[in-house]
Amino acid sequence: MVELVSGANTDLAGSELSLSLPGPFDLSALVLGADGRVSGDRDMVFYNQPNAAGVTLRDTPEARVIDLNLARLRPGAERVVLVASPADGTSSFGRLPPPLATVRAAGRPVATLRPPRLDAQTALQIAECYRRGGRWKIRALGQGYADGLAGLARDFGIEVEEPPAPARASAPAPASARGPVPGPGRRLPAPGPAGDVLLEVLELTNAERARFGLAPLSAEPRLAAAAARHSADMAARGFFAHETPEGVGVAGRVVSCGYVYAVVAENIAAGQRTAREVVAGWMDSPGHRANILRPEVRQLGVGRAEGGEYGVYWTQVFGTPR
Repeated sequence: MVELVSGANTDLAGSELSLSLPGPFDLSALVLGADGRVSGDRDMVFYNQPNAAGVTLRDTPEARVIDLNLARLRPGAERVVLVASPADGTSSFGRLPPPLATVRAAGRPVATLRPPRLDAQTALQIAECYRRGGRWKIRALGQGYADGLAGLARDFGIEVEEPPAPARASAPAPASARGPVPGPGRRLPAPGPAGDVLLEVLELTNAERARFGLAPLSAEPRLAAAAARHSADMAARGFFAHETPEGVGVAGRVVSCGYVYAVVAENIAAGQRTAREVVAGWMDSPGHRANILRPEVRQLGVGRAEGGEYGVYWTQVFGTPR
């Protein structure tokens, strides 16, 4: 087994390998074309979208692991960049143990990846698999970003738009009744029947979190914009899925609304007529319940749209900013 420091590379004997990273870290992957850019949301693999063609993210008791089958990447893929970030969404690498990753092939360790000393960075390119002369190689990188996803977005062609102006809101209730009062630039949902229902979803979600000793979520207008757009899109175009027919997922939606995230997750539902009914349904579903009770999320946006086959479509988008 070899140790690869930043810039060092080695040949891969086959097309199947895995990279594991123990410790308090998240892993993600970006699949890039010959232009060094992602082609869309399906090229991003992370907690809430753990699979892409040839790429799978999974957890083991010891580490987070990304499995690669380079022969099965989407057409046109030339590189896969593997990225680490602190799991709590708030720490910098300088406050954590070194992120030492291990590369395995056929279950056997073939290389360890040792990054340079890190400090204020909150995202790190660990390594890249790339094609050279018809063969696949792996290179240790060690490129860190103090601005997290924004830096990755800048380098890999992920569009980040300015956030839309938030709607005016009624005065928030006391924090003890409705969760924390939003800070500057944060508004509660708009007043009126629709806003009241969305606010009720937030209240009921925070009530469920309180039952398990978790901190309440605050309303976030950019997450709400992403949720509203997805609910309206499902109602208008007659689909019910986390990805649009074009393959756009929650990560792309929140980034396009100007939200730079450390953690993002999404719940959807259709047909429930009341806020209480939809939150109860989510809590009865293990995957949706896990998102509601995820300790590291800090903010929530809720969307609701009427129409389509089911009559009403709901979306919750959870996030923790960089």
